[in-house]
Amino acid sequence: MTRNRRVPRVVRMIVAVLALTMIGLAATSPDGPSKEVAPRPSAAEARERARLLHDTIHDTLQLVHAQYYREDEGLMIPAASLKHVFQRIADRNDIKLRWLVVDGRAMNIDHNPKDEFETEAVKALASGKDEHEVTAHDIYRHAGAITLKAECLKCHLPSRMSNKSRTAGLVISIPVAK
Repeated sequence: MTRNRRVPRVVRMIVAVLALTMIGLAATSPDGPSKEVAPRPSAAEARERARLLHDTIHDTLQLVHAQYYREDEGLMIPAASLKHVFQRIADRNDIKLRWLVVDGRAMNIDHNPKDEFETEAVKALASGKDEHEVTAHDIYRHAGAITLKAECLKCHLPSRMSNKSRTAGLVISIPVAK
């Protein structure tokens, strides 16, 4: 089997494991996810879930990008692959996740800030904070820093003067109990 065939399978496997992990983390029932609507978590519980989801996604993105993604093999970039996982999480658990441009060029205009919370999150993350959060209208929103390493900067900052790591963001929105 050639390397080109192994890499996509490994990426699919990692994304599948990540999806199962996040679905398990997002479930509120001790018996796991079900078709029934689970009670919404408190804001404090949502904060802990968001931090765990953020760390899982950040670490998976870094691992897949560093160890399995090769630009010259025509594969989908890891961040784009994870958007499929985000959609599954949204469909199954009503938890919304999206990328946010902070320090660099948006690879997709959908990653630009969409509202006041995201604009404030960009300022906070750009200033060096690890996270920015708010609870309003029965939704807990968490924006966490995502590290853009040298290999990411080829696209995100093609005219850069150094390979110093930069920052992107991940926004997680979780409905909470009233």
